Amino acid sequence: MQKDIIIWGAGKIGRGFIADLFYQAGYAITFVDAEKTLVEKLREQPQYTVVLLPSDVEQHEHTIQGYQAYHTDEQEQILAKMSSIPLLAVAVFPTAFEATAQAIAAGIEKKAHHCRQTGTMQPLDILLCANISHPAQTFRTLLESNLSETGKTYLQQHVGLIDAIILRMGLEPSPELKARDPLAVLTNGYPEIPVDKPAFKGPALDVPGIVLSDNLAAEETRKMYTYNMIHAVYAYLGSHRGYEYIIDCIRDEEIQRVATGCVEEISQALQTEHGFSAADMDAWNDLMLKNMANPMLKDRVDRVGADPVRKLRRDDRLTGPALLCRKHGILPYYLATAIAHAFLFDPPGDADAERLRQTLATTDIHQAIRTFCQLDHEVELIQLIAKRYASIARQDALTAREAQIATIKRAYHLGFHYEKTYKGCAQCTLATMFDITGKQDKSVFKAASGLAGGIGLCGDGVCGGYSGGVMFMSFLIGRRLDHFGGDSEAKNRSFAMAQRLHDKFLETYGTVICKGIHQEIFGAVYILRDKTVRDAFEAAGAHEDKCTTVVACAAQWVTEILFEEGLL
Repeated sequence: MQKDIIIWGAGKIGRGFIADLFYQAGYAITFVDAEKTLVEKLREQPQYTVVLLPSDVEQHEHTIQGYQAYHTDEQEQILAKMSSIPLLAVAVFPTAFEATAQAIAAGIEKKAHHCRQTGTMQPLDILLCANISHPAQTFRTLLESNLSETGKTYLQQHVGLIDAIILRMGLEPSPELKARDPLAVLTNGYPEIPVDKPAFKGPALDVPGIVLSDNLAAEETRKMYTYNMIHAVYAYLGSHRGYEYIIDCIRDEEIQRVATGCVEEISQALQTEHGFSAADMDAWNDLMLKNMANPMLKDRVDRVGADPVRKLRRDDRLTGPALLCRKHGILPYYLATAIAHAFLFDPPGDADAERLRQTLATTDIHQAIRTFCQLDHEVELIQLIAKRYASIARQDALTAREAQIATIKRAYHLGFHYEKTYKGCAQCTLATMFDITGKQDKSVFKAASGLAGGIGLCGDGVCGGYSGGVMFMSFLIGRRLDHFGGDSEAKNRSFAMAQRLHDKFLETYGTVICKGIHQEIFGAVYILRDKTVRDAFEAAGAHEDKCTTVVACAAQWVTEILFEEGLL
């Protein structure tokens, strides 16, 4: 029995990936597209070529033929096709979702009416092959807005909206290939499409290359936060250095080091969040980086970096990974570097880049980060991005002090997890610094017991992260009891270090006082002497990513100061 699929969108992904996989599996292909010229070419040309370039030493060609093509205006013919075909793939840009949903809704209404009349219920499965997070949610809302109550019931019961993860790139063919075949598609040859198995209403697909996933949300996040993220990193750092193609960015050792750092940061976070094994993440990352490093794929920096406003959003490929790192106590140093560069993306003709530039001309970088990254109480991340932005203006080396950065990241991680596990901000800061330096004193640790929660949980004293940090630095360099009347040089040096830590707190939180920091990170103040308040404090995420991050930053900043002082 002939198997059929309608592919809505005959662009590079529709022709070069979806059609390729299903044609190889024996499906008859029907294209629907809004571009009349493309539809006419498909009708005139009985076949086209898909070129797969999985590496610089591999090249394969597939020929797709026997397809049909319809323009979106040919509604009657399209609806007739939809009435008998149980599988549809949507491969259009998100900007075309609304018009596409409106057209497909008409087909769903017709199916619903037919099924109601005949008493049969034929399912319809729709693969959503768009390069955005969770397209099925968006598409369902758009469909519902165009359906009657009967249509909505049919949608709910019999239409599978199936998220798919698209990792194959469709690129502009060379002039020679285009001359040979005007419809040819050049691709990176990525062989698989993971899809959401539980979302199917009909039988799950048995098509080589279609990977049925029981947890596609995790796979979607991994794809967005690694594949899309690293692509953006190359584009934004490469654009700043004047590169035209992504392959040139990959060949730049400093950019590659930042990119690798970003991958390392998010890989740790994804393992913790979704349970991916280290071996699984390593294999995924190796395949991803190998795929991008193919010099045969002339992917342009301006294309990959386009639409920076969307790509800076909280749940997208740059800020999203940074927030996930923050959630799990991983300092997103290299991710912040990439985000900072995104604010400087400025190719000619990119309206979003122009919007960023105009915003930065009238407001400071902190407010721009709040606006475009959609951050509010994540003040530590805002400050980190702003500092990385300032380092670009100073023309600092991208990968300076790598060994120090590794130690600083370790201090951040330890501080976060000590506070999450044991609580007591001053003591957790001290314990972290004991581990980082290998120097410890049990009496100093014990003496910090009462400093938590703004001293004795009163809230109006200084943050324990600050007081614990000052205690540790003074433990290293400070006035000694047996030199009570002297040690002025050490005393003054301890003052200077305490002042620098104080200023780092002020730059980030605007205060060193516990309740003031609460206001910044919670939007509320918690005086922790009362158990009811302590319960509310915990429910608000105090030891998930709030006070844990404060202690992490305190440990980070103390470590930075010790490096500056030559004490590490």
